[in-house]
Amino acid sequence: MRFHRFMLGASALAFILSVGPALAAYPQGIAEPATPDQAATAPQDVSSTDNDIVVTALFRSQRLQDTPIAITALDARALEARGQASVTDIAASAPNVTIQQSSSGFGNAAAISIRGIGQYDTNFALEPGVGVYIDDVYYPTIFGSAFDLLDLSRVEILRGPQGTLAGKNSIGGAIKLYSKKPDGEGGGFVEAVYGRFNRIDLRAAANITLVPDALFVRISGALKNRDGYVTRYDYGCRNPASGYPANRSTNDCRLGTEGGQDYQGIRAALRWLAAPGLEINVIGDYSKDDSEPSASRLIAGATPFKQQFATGEKFVNYSSYVVPSVGFSAPPQSLAKSHGISGTIDYELSPHIKLTSITAYRKTTGAYSNDGDLSPAGGSLTIATQRFATFTQELRLNGSFGDVVDYTVGGYYFRGRGFLGGRNHVGTDVSADTHITVVDFVQGDNINSSSKSAFLHSVFHLADGLNASAGVRYTDEKKTYAFRRVDPVTGGPAALVGGLDGVTANPPYTNSRWDYRLNVDYRWSPDLLTYATVSTGFKGGGINPRPFTPAQAAPFQPETLTAYEIGAKSDLLDRRLRLNLSAFFNDYRAIQITTFGPYAGFPLSARPENAGRAHVKGIELETTIVPTDGFAIDGSVSYLDFKYKALTAGALAAGITRDMVNSFTPKWKASLGAQYEIASAVGTFTPRLDVNYQSSFFTNALNAATNHVSNYTIMNGRIAFRPDNSSWEAAVAVTNLANKYYYVNIFDNLTQPAGTAAGTVGRPREWSVMLKRTF
Repeated sequence: MRFHRFMLGASALAFILSVGPALAAYPQGIAEPATPDQAATAPQDVSSTDNDIVVTALFRSQRLQDTPIAITALDARALEARGQASVTDIAASAPNVTIQQSSSGFGNAAAISIRGIGQYDTNFALEPGVGVYIDDVYYPTIFGSAFDLLDLSRVEILRGPQGTLAGKNSIGGAIKLYSKKPDGEGGGFVEAVYGRFNRIDLRAAANITLVPDALFVRISGALKNRDGYVTRYDYGCRNPASGYPANRSTNDCRLGTEGGQDYQGIRAALRWLAAPGLEINVIGDYSKDDSEPSASRLIAGATPFKQQFATGEKFVNYSSYVVPSVGFSAPPQSLAKSHGISGTIDYELSPHIKLTSITAYRKTTGAYSNDGDLSPAGGSLTIATQRFATFTQELRLNGSFGDVVDYTVGGYYFRGRGFLGGRNHVGTDVSADTHITVVDFVQGDNINSSSKSAFLHSVFHLADGLNASAGVRYTDEKKTYAFRRVDPVTGGPAALVGGLDGVTANPPYTNSRWDYRLNVDYRWSPDLLTYATVSTGFKGGGINPRPFTPAQAAPFQPETLTAYEIGAKSDLLDRRLRLNLSAFFNDYRAIQITTFGPYAGFPLSARPENAGRAHVKGIELETTIVPTDGFAIDGSVSYLDFKYKALTAGALAAGITRDMVNSFTPKWKASLGAQYEIASAVGTFTPRLDVNYQSSFFTNALNAATNHVSNYTIMNGRIAFRPDNSSWEAAVAVTNLANKYYYVNIFDNLTQPAGTAAGTVGRPREWSVMLKRTF
């Protein structure tokens, strides 16, 4: 079946190639010149004659080095050189940015955190702490957020609160992906990759001119398939004396694998230059990720009985996805389907005033399963279904008053409708033939949310090289949650949690909030810019999505942040040395964490808690060095210090202490990459080596050895070859060169009825070969 879908997708890509012809490769250097689709939304677009990336983080086109915020920008060439093909890859070279594959307990998602602020839980009741945007359209959930980086022009990673700029739930920062626009110049490419674990990737794009100088289309698509790298075995088959029956009669006792991938995606972009000063862009996309659950291994069991399934083999588990005692089974899967359409209208009302409208509709559906104890015992098994539909509308008016003030004023509207279904079985086994059910129910929850905001951002040009900016945003939001808890056998209210069946949380969650940004920047010379900023942001609250009783279905409040930052951006030695430095202090309040234990008169709970206040401070350095033409070195290093200053009674009751840190908050990160173009008689060889280090972190707010991810260093290598005067390119790459064994995530349920801790295993060493043709 997967092969059939793969062939259908390959046929679609073949069609894309048949209509297309030529992308030109940029010469290697500190940064590429701005492309037509990088010169974005400002009335006055910036000239990029000095070969720099142009970004739009402040609502108008600016060189990266003229943008007075902490921002990492990667163009298409840089992403390809590093072999970065997914959102989870781009954090490697960005300081204080952590993007990890979610554990199978949260489905197809990425846990995204910037400067110690983020989200790892995919429940729609919880908001992301880092806003993710594709072509300026906000994605309101981390479910399905492990995006493929298909046909991108650039990536902008904005660190620090973007409360007045990006807006909704961008308290930690924002990740903005910009796809390539149709440009009327024709061209296209096709790329094929084959690698270890039967990896087969196909990518293609083509530009088509429908009406010369007026109407253009760009179509792009991708297919990604690879086998899993953790093997699931039948425990009874491998251990005949265990008391568990053998359910697999084959000699190798294999049940399947985890970590395999089956992805297909396509995007069509229409660009219409309707009239002088009027441009309309419409983008439609569809993707289907029908992959296996994330690759997991049992790290620890709470009892000797559970610990027996923690095999010493590194890439093995005993997940059966069956609860024999109640006749419940689930297919191992991690499915996410997404489609959407967006329309952007840019209209120049005058030489100094431009109106932008961005309208979008998106729908994401999915289904995933989680064998929580990774064993045949069936102590914890979940099959979840999700769907989430959103409509968003944003209006911006960009303008200027001569050379004195640039301003942006606008409004934003968001409406979301979510549904969470499936079956949840939580129990515990004390022997091979004794199973105790704690809770077993079918879920059918509805979550509705809305948000409205208005914003103003102004830049005052006070003197030559001296600018001051001020921004403000007002947000009003609301969220409701209705619960369904049904017994899977009788169809009536479920045992233990049946009191929630038909309950709508009352009162609903509501909140209104003002955020602001103040900034001063000064360009001392063409080579040096410094800035200082104070800004605020927040992450919305909601309703506890996992109560056991109606009393636990209570709202939790937003978390808030006030950030102070100073920074410097420099290009030295005739632009052969770039040094960008930022230092920050964050006052982080009402921090949202997930806690467990007695609550509201009931002995069990799993609830969001506003834990208290913390101070977070850090420093970040990014550099690019070009010692000679064709030789480039890039690197970054960051330090983060998180300290609780006060804790609420609820956090203290859950065991949180002031020496603990927030989840997914490594203290140190560092990266170093180098590549060199070597000319030969037959063409140009470009070897590249990347080394990425990340210090240890915890995945739970209640820090413990069983949710502690150890530090790791990963090395990746790539050699590309381009023949002279040819449109062909080939590359050989190896990821995890040293074959480091490491975890990227840990799902710690050791103190809960499941009584286990499971680690998401990082990918082992993999090789691949790539062949690309541009037209």
